[in-house]
Amino acid sequence: MRLFPYAHATHPQWPMAAALVLAQLRAQMALPDYASQPTLALLYITDHYAPHAQDILEHLSGELPLVTDWSGTVGVGIASNNVEYFDEPALAVMLMDIPGDQYRV
Repeated sequence: MRLFPYAHATHPQWPMAAALVLAQLRAQMALPDYASQPTLALLYITDHYAPHAQDILEHLSGELPLVTDWSGTVGVGIASNNVEYFDEPALAVMLMDIPGDQYRV
């Protein structure tokens, strides 16, 4: 199994944070050890972005058409690799290439 691409970003405007996350994900997906055709994604956003959750999901879904299933949550903070976002707008995404019969959304 290949490594799962993941990315995180903070920015006052969610479209910019999403663009930063997408750039990180695409860079990882181009590497040979990372999943390049994920079908499942986990999306985490802080409460600052909660009013825009549907817009964020629609934007990311449109930019990552191979991903057919999405799951995630809203919380007061996000902890990722060597970073924590609390009381600020942030989002994190992990992409997985797990076979569809191995999970249920």
